[in-house]
Amino acid sequence: MAQSAPKMMDAKQRARIFAIANKLGLVDKSGNRDDALHALVESETGKSSLKELTSREAELVINRLFKLQGSNAPVKTAAPKKPKKPEKTAGASQAQVDKIWALMYTLTGYDKEPKAVSLGDRLCGIIKKELGINAVSKTPFAWLDSQAAYKLIECLKGYVANEKRKAGGKS
Repeated sequence: MAQSAPKMMDAKQRARIFAIANKLGLVDKSGNRDDALHALVESETGKSSLKELTSREAELVINRLFKLQGSNAPVKTAAPKKPKKPEKTAGASQAQVDKIWALMYTLTGYDKEPKAVSLGDRLCGIIKKELGINAVSKTPFAWLDSQAAYKLIECLKGYVANEKRKAGGKS
């Protein structure tokens, strides 16, 4: 029996994603697809384009955006969550990669205005500064081992704590 193709994201889901992402400042207004929203979509689904998302994947992205917004508004998922395609790394665990992205999104939340560089490029700059490793935004973890990823996480925690202190302790 032939299996039907998964239902693709509808216009309502797309509008919801962009509305929340705009509110969070994750969308590059110039139309550049190398922005924080696309980095989030890729980290959640492994897909680089919103056009490729299935309805279920769109719901996963919407749920993640709600969490970033500080809201736990539930969105029903059509099927049990499939494991994400693991990012190819040279030793950093998927849990470390997820933690690094979570800290980067937290750090982005303290920005008073959108940055001129993408979230991936910003992460690469931090990796270069803190670890002395050249990274590219498409695969920033390619040269990190577990120990380097741990050091990066600790550095990012410090960045977040510093931004929190600057903001007067507000999270």
